[in-house]
Amino acid sequence: MAFRKLVGSYKDYNLSTHILEDGYLAVDVDTGSLRLGDGVTAGGSSVGGGGSASGLKFGDTTSSTISIADGATLNLVGAGGVTATVSGDTLTIDGSGVSGGGGGSLGDLTAVGSTLTAPSNADLTLISSNGNVVIEGIRVAGTRLSTEDSSPGIEIAGNLIPSQDGVFQLGSSSRRWQTLYVAAETIDLGGATIKSDGSGALTIAASGATLPEGSKVSSNPISILGATGKTAARPVQNVKVFVSDGSSTFTDSQLLARTADLSLEFNATVEDVPVYTDAGQTFTLENGDSLTDNAAGITLFQF
Repeated sequence: MAFRKLVGSYKDYNLSTHILEDGYLAVDVDTGSLRLGDGVTAGGSSVGGGGSASGLKFGDTTSSTISIADGATLNLVGAGGVTATVSGDTLTIDGSGVSGGGGGSLGDLTAVGSTLTAPSNADLTLISSNGNVVIEGIRVAGTRLSTEDSSPGIEIAGNLIPSQDGVFQLGSSSRRWQTLYVAAETIDLGGATIKSDGSGALTIAASGATLPEGSKVSSNPISILGATGKTAARPVQNVKVFVSDGSSTFTDSQLLARTADLSLEFNATVEDVPVYTDAGQTFTLENGDSLTDNAAGITLFQF
C-alpha cells in the first residue's frame, strides 16, 4: 500500500506497517485517505474519511494541533461560502458559527470577552426552538417571564415605570394580583393620595364602606349609632369609663391609651338648637315671630 507524504516525495511503502514521522501527513494513494504520523504508530492515525469524504476532521487522536507562525493568518473555507479566519487571537466567521479568543464576529454580531454586541440600532434576538431561553435563573418562554429555580419571585432593583402615561394595566379583570403591599402614603390615584399609619382597616362592599372607629370627615368626628336595640336608631357618643382602686395614678394620656373598663353611650346631638338660626341666619314664622323666639334654649347635658 503506497502513500505520498505531503511534505516529501512519493514513497512505495506498505502504509499498514510503515511508521510516519511525528507531525507528517501522508495520503494513501489507493483510498485517498489522509494519515497523521506520531512517530510511533504504524500507518499513523486517520484524518478524514477517504476520497469521497465530505470534510476533514481531527477526531481520531487524543491531541491534534494546527499551528501557525506569529502574525500569520489561517484561512478555513467551508461549503456554502462559509469562511473562517484566524489572525492573532481573533477568530472571524463569515456566515454562522461560534467565536473564540479575545474577540470575534458572528455574522452581524460581535463577541468580545463575555460581551455580545449587535450592530447599531439592531435587535438582539434569542430563540430556542420548542424550548425556553434561560438567563441567570430567569426563564423566558414566549411572553412569559418566570424564575428557573425555587425563588419566591423576581426582584426589581429600580423603578417599574410604563412607557406611556395612563395606557397600561397592572393585572386584568380575570387575572388579579392577590395582595398589594406598599409603604405608607404611597398610593396616588389621579393625584389624590391614600395614607396609612399601619393600623386600622377600611372595608368596601356593595352594601357600603366600613370605616374604623373614630373616623372623621375632615376634622369633624362621624357620629355612630348605639349598640343596643333601643339606641341602634340614634346617633351616640361613646364615653370611656375607667375604674381604679386608688392605688395607681394615671395621667389623662395614659388613661386614654388604655382599654376602658366600660363604655357609656350618650346622645351625640343637642336636638333643640336649630342649626339654621344657630349659624346666624334669620327665619320668620307666619305670625311674624323669629324662629329663635320659639327655641327652647340650649341643653347643657343630655343622656
